[in-house]
Amino acid sequence: MNKKRIFGAALSLCAAMSMYAGTYTFKIANPKEGTKLEIQWRATGETDLVEVKNGVATISKNDFTAQYVKIYYGVRFSFIMYLEADKDLTVNIDAQTRELSCTGPSDEINKYLLHTPFAVVDPNAAGKEEADYIKTSDSVYNVNLELLKKADLPANFKRLEKKRLLFKSYSRFPLYPSHHPFLKKMDSYKPTSLFMNKMKELTVVDAECLNFADYGYYLMDAIQCQAFQGGDSNKEFMAFVDANIKDAKVKSYVTDSYIYDIVSKRGLDGNDELVDYYRKNVIDKKAMEKFDATCKQWEILRAGSPSPLFNAPDVNGNMVSLESLKGKYVYIDIWATWCGPCRGELPYMTKLEEQYAGKDIHFVGLSCDSNKSAWEKRIQKGDMKGIQLHLGTNSDFMQKYIIKGIPRFILLDREGKIVNANAPRPSDSKTSQLFEQLLEK
Repeated sequence: MNKKRIFGAALSLCAAMSMYAGTYTFKIANPKEGTKLEIQWRATGETDLVEVKNGVATISKNDFTAQYVKIYYGVRFSFIMYLEADKDLTVNIDAQTRELSCTGPSDEINKYLLHTPFAVVDPNAAGKEEADYIKTSDSVYNVNLELLKKADLPANFKRLEKKRLLFKSYSRFPLYPSHHPFLKKMDSYKPTSLFMNKMKELTVVDAECLNFADYGYYLMDAIQCQAFQGGDSNKEFMAFVDANIKDAKVKSYVTDSYIYDIVSKRGLDGNDELVDYYRKNVIDKKAMEKFDATCKQWEILRAGSPSPLFNAPDVNGNMVSLESLKGKYVYIDIWATWCGPCRGELPYMTKLEEQYAGKDIHFVGLSCDSNKSAWEKRIQKGDMKGIQLHLGTNSDFMQKYIIKGIPRFILLDREGKIVNANAPRPSDSKTSQLFEQLLEK
């Protein structure tokens, strides 16, 4: 009898679980070959990459909390939907025209999200004076609230959506202090208490809001708008968060967002205080695992560590190795002919090379162009000084230096050890100051 009860309970549990399994089908017209559909689940932070076969991508998800998701397909094509585990949904996507439609039990909510003409603040509105800009932003929020009010949607969704619309409507508000002087062509501008009090009022700390992508983006901008006062930005960030964000989940989120971005791009040197602050305040296990993995990668690139090596050809096909350059400091420029910011640094690099000609510094350009002939054509113009080499795209050197964006500059000492794995650019005055300090040794 007990076994029957146990078996019956197991069947009931399976039945209950099956009731909360949703299937989501995306039918894609004009699909792009090899492009996967990406679904970001806001409540869990998980991402699913779904293969598109014959224009159809299908995913089933079991027993999850109803939540907003952000869906990406191709470059710069994304949209927000609301998925519920017990409600299937079919979404029609035209990858060319970017038209969207949906059918299914939760289609009313998603039709609202996909087709409502939400009001937005015109970027040029930042040229207005503070009081008028605040009125404009308030007006946009009120218009969006009216659109929600008119929609015939479940009460719980409306409660959540009202929160989301706040951050969607005021998304540009924290950017006003930087956009206003640019549009008004002002040399300097400091927001008054009128603006900053409104900014403080809009800086809502609410863990439930982390389920909205709009909130995460907005909150990081809002913190930086209020925290950064022209001093040490890292210390200012930590001080502001400690003073103003008490919710553990929200504090964990903003800490991870800010510090992971810095460490993943700049490494560990000079960032030990940030790393300690991260480990003290981040409670998301997946975020911590990702951060730990990134720190492990950067640990071998700390100042004083032996540099990863390269061996690459010059324009004449002669191989040049990093080991052959020992005896002088080595300033490396990772660049490509197609990279605008890289080309923007070249005149400054030329000035540095002329300034330190005959000194104990090798200037080395490592091209990561996939089109080697384009690099050769550029070098053959003859106006680029220094040692110019072609590294290519699949370089072990680039992987070990965690190069995810260019230009990137690296400075090594006379023994081939790292001085700075993320050195200042030639256009930065700190670069020549650093050279002077090193050459005095």
